[in-house]
Order: sequence, then structure tokens, then C-alpha cells
Amino acid sequence: MTGAKPAVTSPVAAVQPLDLPRDEMAFRAGYESLLVDKSLTTVFRPGDRRWPKWRGYRPGEIVTARVIAKCGSDALGIPPVFTDQRTRIQILTIDVLDPGRLTADDFSGSSPDVHDQTSLRAHLLDIYGEPLEARGGVVTRIRFAYVDGQ
Repeated sequence: MTGAKPAVTSPVAAVQPLDLPRDEMAFRAGYESLLVDKSLTTVFRPGDRRWPKWRGYRPGEIVTARVIAKCGSDALGIPPVFTDQRTRIQILTIDVLDPGRLTADDFSGSSPDVHDQTSLRAHLLDIYGEPLEARGGVVTRIRFAYVDGQ
């Protein structure tokens, strides 16, 4: 027996997710060209993103698409840094879906790297750092159109 005192641990305070502007939608820098040429019209987010849920949207609302220059972290309370790129988009539809039941048509308008169930799961795991099961095992598909004047 060493006589050493046991380590004392303090409870870890839960970090609250960042309160980002509700009238914005963030996109990774790799997708900026798809926003500029207006070819991206479908995105997927983990969990249920229908308003009033966390970071949710409503069909018909107009939001500003922003491009992330430097990623932030909800877990660490660090907000992302955005580029100057701003694109107005209108949410057309929001569907909460079982990713195992998605068909090829569900990916129409999505980025080229997200084209089937396997690539979607890998994409969301890479961005959010957790499997879909951590967010209820569902995805939200958001379809949008570009607002004239952009």
C-alpha cells in the first residue's frame, strides 16, 4: 500500500450548445463553389431539425447560407468563423427520415460526396463527430431554393 490519497475529481459542467443565429445555415468551405453556382439544393443534418427543435428551420422561411472559414465547437463553446460569402436561400421542405430508407431520389440536389446511405453516414460522422444514433437515429433533409437577387 502506498498511502497515496485517491485522486479527487470534480463534476464536469455540461457545455451548452452555442446559440447561433436562427436565420443562418452553415456550410463547410468545401461546398462554397456549390453555393456560388447554385447547384446545391439539398442538405442533410443529423437528428430532427424542424423548428422549434435545436437549430431547426421552418418550410418557407428565408435564411442566409454562410460558409465556415474556421470550424467551431459546441462542446468547447467556440463559435465558428465565417467567410464574407452570404447567400439567401428559402427553405422549401424539411423531412425527418430514417437514413436506412433513403432512396437515390432523396439525394437529388445534394453535394457529390453525399449520394447514398453509406456516404451520408460517413459525411455526418465526419462533420458532427458522432453516429446518427446519438441524435435519435434520424436525419433531416432540407431542400431549398436560391432567392432571386443573389
